[in-house]
Amino acid sequence: QWAFCSAASTIVSGGVAERVNFMGYAFFSVLMTCVIYPVVVASSWGGGWLATVNEVGYMDFAGSGVVHMVGGVGALVGAIVAGPRVGRFDRPEAFAPHSLPLVVLGTFILWFGWYGFNCGSTL
Repeated sequence: QWAFCSAASTIVSGGVAERVNFMGYAFFSVLMTCVIYPVVVASSWGGGWLATVNEVGYMDFAGSGVVHMVGGVGALVGAIVAGPRVGRFDRPEAFAPHSLPLVVLGTFILWFGWYGFNCGSTL
């Protein structure tokens, strides 16, 4: 459960990158991991109220639905509250493009990690 909770919290960091300071993100992470995520998980996993909505109940393979829904909504709310990145698009030529080999390497590392994380979650 700790890994799922921390994954939902780190999804938010991508949505608010360069928009909030560290203390603001740390406060939100504590709020997310101590209040928001446990309430959502209790309503969905392990016979929560979503299990009684229809005859099938709530199905979430390897926890991906809850984790990404909580993280995505948190990132959206954080981005709306924080506002746009100030000065980011004033001079687009000032931002150098990324290294394609590093992008490909990072993609393969994430891909390999997802196989272990998701398949290991079903055990």
